[in-house]
This record gives sequence, structure tokens and C-alpha cells, in this order.
Amino acid sequence: MKQAIVILHGMGEQVPMTTLNSFVRSVWTTDDTLVDPGKPDPNTGGSRDRNVSWAKPDARNSSTELRRITTERDRAGNYTDFYEYYWAHLMQGTTWEHVSTWIKDLLLRDPRTRVPKRVFHAWVVLWIVALAVVGLTAWGLWPKAEAPKPWLAWLSALLGMATSAFVSAVLIKRFGDVARYVKALPPNVAKRHAIRQAGVDLLARLIDTKEYDRIVVVAHSLGTIVAYDILAQLYSYYNTHGGNGPQPERHRLEQMVRDALAGGKLDIDAYQDQQARAFAEAREQGAPWIVSDFITLGAPLAHAEFLIAESHDDLRERQRDRLLPTCPPVLEYDGTTKLLHFTYSTARDRALEDCRTPHHAALFGFTRWTNLYSHEKGILTGDLISGPVGDAFGLDGKGCVVSGIRDIAVLPAMTDGKVSEGHRRSFFSHNNYWALDKGTETTTPRVPHHIAELRRALRLLK
Repeated sequence: MKQAIVILHGMGEQVPMTTLNSFVRSVWTTDDTLVDPGKPDPNTGGSRDRNVSWAKPDARNSSTELRRITTERDRAGNYTDFYEYYWAHLMQGTTWEHVSTWIKDLLLRDPRTRVPKRVFHAWVVLWIVALAVVGLTAWGLWPKAEAPKPWLAWLSALLGMATSAFVSAVLIKRFGDVARYVKALPPNVAKRHAIRQAGVDLLARLIDTKEYDRIVVVAHSLGTIVAYDILAQLYSYYNTHGGNGPQPERHRLEQMVRDALAGGKLDIDAYQDQQARAFAEAREQGAPWIVSDFITLGAPLAHAEFLIAESHDDLRERQRDRLLPTCPPVLEYDGTTKLLHFTYSTARDRALEDCRTPHHAALFGFTRWTNLYSHEKGILTGDLISGPVGDAFGLDGKGCVVSGIRDIAVLPAMTDGKVSEGHRRSFFSHNNYWALDKGTETTTPRVPHHIAELRRALRLLK
């Protein structure tokens, strides 16, 4: 089997290949379970101290700055190609005006209906900081009866420089990407389109070559929103292709969702296993869709009703309208079968296992979604940007949300809402999801928990 892993970086002025190189080191180069340790090093013919890979130019990247990293064959007989979808260069030119418009939109919200409980404390802190900045600015501009003392003038100057540096280095260069991407304002539309279209084009090229048996899309931070948009757009190009025989695995998958809606809970292990079987069945029948997994790391998608939609109700309406795919997919009623499906058929006499076509928003019927997040406490520990995404992107039922997303707490591991034994909290873990030296264990394990969970989600040996 040959597989492709495509990673999307997060916000900020990223350097091409930096994300990809560090990611490959964590999930391939240092994983001694992937290749037989006794196999000779393909470069030297001697004993090996790591798994081997090579960086090759690849026109499918559409950039001379990027390389495809291709691996030696693993113990399962698989070859893996790693790609980076680099989009930071498409988000240049952000100004304070772009950021301030976004911040005003966040601040001027009704906290009763438009600020989720999970981020309410951060919203309050944002207000405090904004009021403090306005107050200090007003105080500095207010005429004084006498000249300020020298130390006060120096302090004011230092505060001014610190504020200016923070605005430039953090608000504009980092959060400016968020401000421009999540708001469909006229100055942002061309940027949003260019970023999405380039990502769609890359994945379409990988699919259409028919070189790969599966593709895994991995995204970090703001890149998770970008990747979600790309996949939603791309799937609508492929959902109607393929399928020419009985589909018992697809039927079992839909029945599993119907049963979960009736009972209020979906077994994630069983659902993802059935997704894999339905995916394999569709591939055997000629379906071209090969994105088997979507893995999100530090995903602001957890706060979709705050960042992407106008409110919780608006988010659900967009999902019902199939603008935003859910996991499991939104269902529709079939007048012939008298059941709910995420597929449709125009055949007059159709049985439950007969061939059906998934609708354009049924992306997560066949693509598994795994989300790694770091539980935040007190803003300073964990990852405020991340969180579980199951509540936001699960299927909205009658009084319940049925989620098919595997949400995994890492950095630290959590058990029943508490830090697991042998783990500790860490400061600002947003950039640590594939960092080998950033584990939160109180001892030094051979493989840190967050790296083990990431490798498990990738399923490179499957």
C-alpha cells in the first residue's frame, strides 16, 4: 500500500518545511515500531539508528520551496509520502485595521447568547485588557498640570514599546491570520478563496494520480479550520462518483447512526471501525475518495460557534443546511425506505443495502475524524485555543448530540475530567502536539503520551 500524509501548519509567519520536518521526525523517523530494527540502513547498508526518509522535489506541491518526504518501506509493506500544504505566504498584508475589526466583533457580543461558556473567562480577560489599554492611552493623552517625573516618562515609554511590539508580533503577525480567515468581510474574501483553492488543488492532484490508496490530512491550529473548509469543498467534487453494487457496510454504518440517535450515544470505536469498512467497500466499487482520516491538533474548531458562526443556533442551522459537514453526517428522510440516511437513491424499488450515493456533506461518513486537544485551566496552562470538537460538530439530534469524533485529551492525559496519574499540567501547550521533548509525564517514558496518541491516530501500518 502507498499512502500520503498531508499536514497543514497553523497561524503565524511559518517557514516552509519547518512544520513538515519536525512532524516527520516525531511520527516516522523516531518510531522504532514501523521498521524492523534488524533491517539494514538503506543509505549505508549498516545497522540503523533511525527510520530513513528522503526529501524530493514534487511538482504537485506547486512550490520550489517545498519537498515531498518519502519513506522506506515499513514492516507492513507500506510506503508513505509526507506533504506540507503551505499557505502562510497567501496571508500577507494584514494590518491593525483587520485585527481591530475582528476584536471589536468578539468584544461586542451578547454574553448570554453569543459567548460559549468554555471561553467566557477568556472573553472577560479580553475585555479587561481592552479597557486597560484604552484607560492608559486616555491617561497618557490627558493634559497634566506639571511635567511627569522622569521615571514615569521612562515607564510610559517602555509600556508603549511593549504594547507596540505585542500588537505587531502577536496580534498582527499571528492572530491576524485568524482575524482575516474566519471573517468573510470584503477585504478577506480573496485571501480565503486563494488559500482554500490551493489546498483543494493539491489534494485533488494527489487523488487523481491514483498513486495512493489512502490520504490522511493532519492540521494544526488555524490550519484545522482551513483543512476542514478544503475537505468540505473537495468532497463535493467526488461524492457522486463510484458505487455499483450492494452496500451492506454502508447500510450498517447508517443503521449505527440511526440507533445512536434513538439511544443518544455512539460508540466511537465501533463507529470508526465501521467507517473503515464502509470506506473499503466504496473503494472496491470504484469510489475515488481516498481521504480516510482527518486529524486535528489544537483545533479552534472547538469554538466554532464563537469563531465561525454567529451563535450556537447559527452553527446548527449551517450544519442542517449542509454548509458545514458534521460527524456523523446530517441525515435526510427517504420516502421509500421510511428511514433517515446520509445517502440517496433515485431507484424506484430500492432496498436498504442497494447502491446509494452519499450527499455532498457526508464527508465524515467515510472519513474518520480524530481530535487531539490540551485541556486548558486558568488560561495559562494547557491550550485555550483547542478543546473537544464533538459537541460542536457532532450530529444534532432531538435533545442530544451524537458525535463520531474521537476527542483525545493530551498534554496532559485526562481521566474523568482530571489530570491522569503520572501527568502534570504544562504552560501554553498549543505548539507542543508533536514535540518529542514536551511530554507532561512526571517520569521520562520511552514514548510520550501525546506522541503515542498521534501515531495511533495516523495508523501508518494499517
